[in-house]
Amino acid sequence: MRAGRDARAAGRCAAAQREDPTPCDGPADTVTVLDRLGHEVAGCVHHAARLLAGLDGGRVHPFAPVARAVEVYVRARALPPRAWEVGL
Repeated sequence: MRAGRDARAAGRCAAAQREDPTPCDGPADTVTVLDRLGHEVAGCVHHAARLLAGLDGGRVHPFAPVARAVEVYVRARALPPRAWEVGL
C-alpha cells in the first residue's frame, strides 16, 4: 500500500493516494483498510473506499464500526481502481 506520508503532509488522511486530488470525507481515522499481507492504513470513508477499490484481497479492519465498514465496501464496489484517473 502506497498511501500515507505525502497525504498527511497535505492535510489529508493516510489512505489518500498522492495522485488522488480529492478531499477527505469525514474524520481521517474513520476506518482502517488492510491489504492481503496485513499492512494497514487508517483513512476517511472516501479515501478508504478508493484505496480498497484498487487492492487485491483488501478488506476493512474487523473492528471498524459496522456502518462505516459497510459504507466503505459499498463505495469501493462502485469504483474502478485508481478512480481519480477516470474522473471519479
